Amino acid sequence: MERSLKFLRTASAELQYKINISIIFNYIRENEPISRIKISNDLKISPSAVSRVVDKLIKDGYVVEADKLKTKGGKRPTLIRIKQDKGFVIGIDLAKEKFKLALANFNGEIIEKYRGFKISNNKNMAEKIINEIKEILDRYHQYEKMRWGSLKAICVGVPAVIDIDNGKIISAPLYGNWKDLNLKEILGSEFNIPVYIENDVNLSALGEKHYGEGKNFKDFIFIEISNGIGAGIVIDNHLYRGSLGSAGEVGFTIINVENLGFKVKNKGFLEKFASVESIKKKAIIEIRNGRKTIITEMIKNDIEKIEPYMVCEAATRGDELANDIITEMVDFLSIGIINLILIQNPRIIVLGGDICNLPEVNRLFLEPIKEKIRDSMPFEIPKIKLSLLGEDAGIVGASFQAIETLLMNKFPYKIEQEVVS
Repeated sequence: MERSLKFLRTASAELQYKINISIIFNYIRENEPISRIKISNDLKISPSAVSRVVDKLIKDGYVVEADKLKTKGGKRPTLIRIKQDKGFVIGIDLAKEKFKLALANFNGEIIEKYRGFKISNNKNMAEKIINEIKEILDRYHQYEKMRWGSLKAICVGVPAVIDIDNGKIISAPLYGNWKDLNLKEILGSEFNIPVYIENDVNLSALGEKHYGEGKNFKDFIFIEISNGIGAGIVIDNHLYRGSLGSAGEVGFTIINVENLGFKVKNKGFLEKFASVESIKKKAIIEIRNGRKTIITEMIKNDIEKIEPYMVCEAATRGDELANDIITEMVDFLSIGIINLILIQNPRIIVLGGDICNLPEVNRLFLEPIKEKIRDSMPFEIPKIKLSLLGEDAGIVGASFQAIETLLMNKFPYKIEQEVVS
């Protein structure tokens, strides 16, 4: 029996043109600077169609013609790149001790970084953020290519579980008074531009994915090890949040049966025993219990002056207590990382956060963790590296997310490019 096909709707020429604009613009973003002919060859779109789209993008101010491509002979093609000063975005990180902000152009380049007020557990956070943003705009509206009205979006990274749709904070273990705070609504109303709210570690993962160690891998995990511990998970080049937005909250990992039901007010088990903050707390407890250590000499017997870096320095000098503290932390971190590897099987794991700033981090932490993981797993393990972006991963990721969301809303179609890992 013959089957007749009835097409109820096909792409009109106008829709196909809009799709081509979107695909070509996003391809330029990911491969700039690039010539019209290369775009045509790569995307299998006719040269004339590519030229029409590029001309429109130039007219609308999204791309510009750059230098001509150097060739051995013949006509040199003109390269196309994103117009950097088409707009600016602000990326904010609320996960560190002090408020951090980055002003970035549409190319994702950070123009200025700013560190402000000490973050606290109260609900006047939104008012403080507004004042800081106004201050930096007042300072940089004289920037030669920045005009009032050219701020296009804001993205804020929060150490909390976020309702992505409405920007509301669902749960903030470190800052309980932030619960139900809607920064998206408050900041959007004040500045009248799109505002995006995201978990801080997820943003750090996006920063590392696009500008750091993760850029050549489609499956990877970013682990933030600071006062808390969290993971940002990227699967097939996309951020994975989980059904309720709490994927990656590995700080609440339980290590053994005896600790089932473990609860503290703001911390999970892994955070209590393997965060950077735990180094200081463990040292204080052990010294008060009478353990001998050269750390007391370093602090001149003022126990409140102990800092994590001092414990690491003491460990490098052979101090027994310091090495015991570091060894226990490495053991707990290794268990948590092994469990993540077994669940996701990523190509690379990137360790970031305050741990990157500790003395001899490679010798004290990175190499021992690698060794314990190799000894515990009978198959190939992923690459394990320290973050390239360090403490800036959050603001870099927030700036990227502001640009990406803003532009993908206007240019929603793109070609997924294969990442070789």
